[in-house]
Amino acid sequence: MPMAADVDTIERTSIVAYTLMNELHDILALPKAPDDVTLGILMGMAMFLDDKVGPMRAKRLMGEAPTIVLKTDAHVTADQTQRIMPVLRAFGDHLKELRMKAERPVNGAVG
Repeated sequence: MPMAADVDTIERTSIVAYTLMNELHDILALPKAPDDVTLGILMGMAMFLDDKVGPMRAKRLMGEAPTIVLKTDAHVTADQTQRIMPVLRAFGDHLKELRMKAERPVNGAVG
């Protein structure tokens, strides 16, 4: 059985991931094809999980999954989303920095 600190970390991370995916969907969704974006997110998540989880961790995850219960019955509330928005803002700032670095010309570079 996981320790309380592990469950808290898992729960917080799942709320961040849910909110991030929700925001990403809103940004990417096309009015005529919102399901295509949903399927793309699912495919990307499947690739990520295949890469990161692997068979050894998947066994642990599936073994512990029944003991991991979000306090709101596996639904993310508006209050929970608001509490993690600083994390998403920091992520957005990080992405902006990466883009700015990529756009800066390097001295002496041809381009």
